[in-house]
Amino acid sequence: MFPRVVAVRYLGDYKLEITFSDGMKGISDWSARLARAKAGGVFAPLKNREYFAKVELWEGTIRWPNGADICPEVLYERVTGKTPQELGSSAPQPMPVAEMIEQLA
Repeated sequence: MFPRVVAVRYLGDYKLEITFSDGMKGISDWSARLARAKAGGVFAPLKNREYFAKVELWEGTIRWPNGADICPEVLYERVTGKTPQELGSSAPQPMPVAEMIEQLA
């Protein structure tokens, strides 16, 4: 199973310290992503630092009171630079087209 978030800590500005179930830990800076957030979108309220600080641990990932969340695979890649494929994750992988056609025949 892919590592899940087990702890999150707000560090100030738009930075979070995130700890994963495999022991990996790192800092993720969301300032660039939030600068691109669309007005009225689910991530727009996070531009307010006080609101961003309300981040919480939720079912193996993080979320905010308005329901905005980030999948743990994205967080892990941002913190460690490793994708699910590089970890040999059991996360679902796309089926090759040839295999899909073979199963349908």
